[in-house]
Amino acid sequence: MENPLVSVIIPAFNAADFIAETLDSILGQTYRNLEVIVVDDGSTDSTAAIVQAYAPRIQYIHQENSGSCAAPRNHGLKKAKGSLVTFFDADDIMLPQKIASQVETLNRAPQAVMSITNYRNFSDAGRSADHFSTCARLINHLESTGGDNVLVLSLTCRDILIDENFTIASAPLYRSEVLRALGGFDESLRACEDFHLIYRAALMGDVVVSRTVGFERRLHDLNMSGDNERMLINLISSRLKLIECEPIENLKARLEARVQSYRRKLQACLVNKGQLKNALKLYSQTFPPTSSENLKHDVRQGVKILLNSAKLATNSNKQIR
Repeated sequence: MENPLVSVIIPAFNAADFIAETLDSILGQTYRNLEVIVVDDGSTDSTAAIVQAYAPRIQYIHQENSGSCAAPRNHGLKKAKGSLVTFFDADDIMLPQKIASQVETLNRAPQAVMSITNYRNFSDAGRSADHFSTCARLINHLESTGGDNVLVLSLTCRDILIDENFTIASAPLYRSEVLRALGGFDESLRACEDFHLIYRAALMGDVVVSRTVGFERRLHDLNMSGDNERMLINLISSRLKLIECEPIENLKARLEARVQSYRRKLQACLVNKGQLKNALKLYSQTFPPTSSENLKHDVRQGVKILLNSAKLATNSNKQIR
């Protein structure tokens, strides 16, 4: 299909400060056959009024607050009529050629399940270099293959994704049948749900990757979470789920290594917060007794946790006295 309907789904929560600029960038696409759906996840600001002013060009849907992006994205997917679907954050800026170039690449590569574009970050401080320039493995592969739009084999894409999370929710344009076969986003994940979906989509077929910047991701205080514990928990959960569906043993092992690395970081985070019992429990999961390779590290960290516990208890006793 040369000119398919493309559904653009935007989850929004208290997005009044930025969403008009985002919608203007989408309506300014050179590709015109668009269906734009905003799913308001229980906003308490003027998001609804701003979006409804764009009717009928924009479809507005309201739902009770879910506390995550996964549920409103899935809600939008159920309403979407397009044969191609992209999700876009309510504070990002879509560059004019993004959708047109992605539709063209998918028309040329019928075996591809999605097209992923490059992006760059921006904030009040200015704009960064494009994101792909920070992903050495990806760039090496694209340069060795040649061209701006490269068909990356399913296995290769997953292999690189494990080392370099080179993409985010606003980047892919999916074939809708792929999303429906996958059931959309996993709503049990409160973060990392985009990586989880992208990886599962890559399991279903090859991926077109474009080095051209297709959008700009806005960085600001409201979308830069400082909750490292929450992020690490979801990094672990998402990778554990992927281990279950990854058929290649080598990739399973590398996903498991990532899980172990995230568990170590989470353990350190818990120690710093004084949650020592939880930290010890986490280490028993990370370093099972049969793992001789990690035994010395396990013992050292266990002793460190106990010493921290004793130190905190001593300080607490001093305060009581």
